[in-house]
Amino acid sequence: MPSPRSICAAGTLRRATRSITRVYDKRLAAIGLTTTQFSILRSLAAADAPMALSELAEEQVFERTSLYRALKPLCRQRLIVIKAGHGRAKLAALMPLGVRRVAAALPCWQEAQDAFVAQFGSSAWGVLASQLIGVVDAAKAVGGSLQSS
Repeated sequence: MPSPRSICAAGTLRRATRSITRVYDKRLAAIGLTTTQFSILRSLAAADAPMALSELAEEQVFERTSLYRALKPLCRQRLIVIKAGHGRAKLAALMPLGVRRVAAALPCWQEAQDAFVAQFGSSAWGVLASQLIGVVDAAKAVGGSLQSS
């Protein structure tokens, strides 16, 4: 077995991410969402008020330009609205149609989640999920800020 130092963390995690994203995308397609879009909408749904794009980018681990590209189709579909905040800040908020889309997508997401956890193992997923949170934190510490100019 190769040593942990020789297994590329980036390549291994990207393959895992692409694989699991396909599972969720397949189920969310019935509602007209991608996994990324659903994740963004859920973050906005969980917020008590419009969310600063900088905060959303940090939470979703997006570079600013990538976040803007991901938000455009959600704006076009009138699932979210982006409005001016204080100074140059911009805020994103879920629209009523977005609230309904999240509610409609939750059973599809749950189906994907249940299928994956059943295959992978509930205990194993609990351990890995905790470790992946640590991976995100470690990558942020090593890589610095994600925000681009």
